[in-house]
Amino acid sequence: MLDGKVADVNNVGGSAFAGSITAALFLRRFVEPQQAWVHFDMFGWVPAAKPGRPEGGEVQVARLLYDYLSQRFPS
Repeated sequence: MLDGKVADVNNVGGSAFAGSITAALFLRRFVEPQQAWVHFDMFGWVPAAKPGRPEGGEVQVARLLYDYLSQRFPS
């Protein structure tokens, strides 16, 4: 179920649900209770090729998140 068409492996199975809650609950095990943290589960994928938009990874959501965090927490 983890065979991928674009990458070597997918990080989710063949279900229509990506498992974001499962991932957050898993990651929570590794964070100290007093530590603030967040889990972003972003859909960064183009499931079907279209003109100018090949099938595969899409970084648009990651850019948006980076821009937001850069403005919210300037260095």
